Amino acid sequence: MTPINPPAELPDSLKASFSLMNTTDASRAHVNPASIRSVTDWFYTERWHQDRADTAELTWLLHWLPDEQPERIAEIADALCISQLQAGEIDSAITLAEDTLAKHDDFCLRHTLALAQSAKGDLNQAIGTLEQALNNSAFTEANTPPEQRIQASLDLARLLQNAKALFKAMRPARQAIALAAQNHEEALLVEALTLLVRQLIEQGGSDEAWEALKPHLNDTYSTGQKVLWTLAFSELSNELSEADRDRGALFFLEANEPDALIRLWVKRAETAKEQDDVLVAYILCLLFRAPVDAAAPLAAKLLLRDKDRQTERAPLIAAAAMALAEIPDERSIKRAHWYRDAMIQLISVARHQGVPEAAVKQWAEDERLLLEHGVIERAAKQLINELASRPNWLLRAIEKAGQK
Repeated sequence: MTPINPPAELPDSLKASFSLMNTTDASRAHVNPASIRSVTDWFYTERWHQDRADTAELTWLLHWLPDEQPERIAEIADALCISQLQAGEIDSAITLAEDTLAKHDDFCLRHTLALAQSAKGDLNQAIGTLEQALNNSAFTEANTPPEQRIQASLDLARLLQNAKALFKAMRPARQAIALAAQNHEEALLVEALTLLVRQLIEQGGSDEAWEALKPHLNDTYSTGQKVLWTLAFSELSNELSEADRDRGALFFLEANEPDALIRLWVKRAETAKEQDDVLVAYILCLLFRAPVDAAAPLAAKLLLRDKDRQTERAPLIAAAAMALAEIPDERSIKRAHWYRDAMIQLISVARHQGVPEAAVKQWAEDERLLLEHGVIERAAKQLINELASRPNWLLRAIEKAGQK
C-alpha cells in the first residue's frame, strides 16, 4: 500500500498507529485491530465526510477499513469508482467494483458498475447489472436511498432506450416517476417525466404522454413546475384543452414569467390555423414589450395578404412592430434588421391605405403611429377588442401589464 501524507489535523493520540499503518510493508497482522478501527473511524468521519480526502487517501482508507464494516467499504469503493470513471479509467473502475461486490453486495456500487459497463460499450451487461440491483429483494426502500433507486431506474430506462428496447424502457421510467413523486424529489421527477414524455411523443403517443404528464402539473410555482409547464406547452400543445392552456398561462403570469408565456405562445402561433392564436401572441408581445425578434414575424403574418394591409387595424399592427424595434432591448439579437423590415412593412401598409410613399412620414405623424404616441398600447387595445373571445388568463395578462 502506497503511503500517504499525514493530515495536519490528525490527533496526536492516533499518530503512532497511523505511522505504523502508513509504512510500505504494513499489514493488518502488525497493527492492533482496535488501533486500525480508531484511525479509519477518524479518516472516515473527519476526512471523507468532510470532503477533505483525495483519491490517494480514499484508496489508503479502503485498504485499511475493517472487514466487519461492509457498508463503509462499499461506500468508499463506490466513491473511488466514480473518481476513476471521471478520469476515464473505466477498466480500473470495473475491476474495483467487481472485486468489492464479490465480498460486499451494495446497490449504489452495482449502479456505478453498470455506468462503467455502459461507458465501456457493454450495453447489455450494464442493463443486466441495473436490473439485478433493482429487482434484488435484499435492496429494499428501507436500506436504499430513494434518490439512488430513482436515478438507477432512470439510467436503466436510458440504457434500454439506447438498446432500442423502447417498450421495456417505459417501466423503469414510470417507476422513477412514481418514486420521485412519492418522495418529493422534484428535480428527479422532472427528469423522469421529460424522458418518458419525449419517448412517447417520438413513438406517436402524444395523448399518452399528456396523460403521464398532466397529473404532475400544479399551480404553485417552482423551478420544476416551470420546466413541466414549458414541456406541456412546447411539445404537447395540441393535446391541451382550452382549460389546460388557460391554467398553464395563468401559472406563468402569476409567477411573473410573461417572457416564458410569450415564447410558448409565439411557437404556437407559428403553426396556428386560427388567426386569433396569432393575434393573442402578438398582443402578448405588445403588452409586455417583447423583443421585436418575436413580435415582427407575427406582425408580418397578420399582414401577409393585400387585404390584410387594407384593414383599419393594419397601420397599428405595422407601426407597433416598428415602435418595438426602436426600444433598446438586450434580448433582441437583430433589432436593426427588424426595424428595417418593420419600416418596409409600414410603407407597404401605407400604400395599401392609399398613402404615397413620399407622404408616409407625415401620415404616420398625423395618425399618431409613432412610439411616442403610445402606438404600442393603442394597437394592443384594438387587437384585444377584435378577438372572438378573451380567456381569463389574457384578461389577467392585461391587468399584469398595466401594473408595470
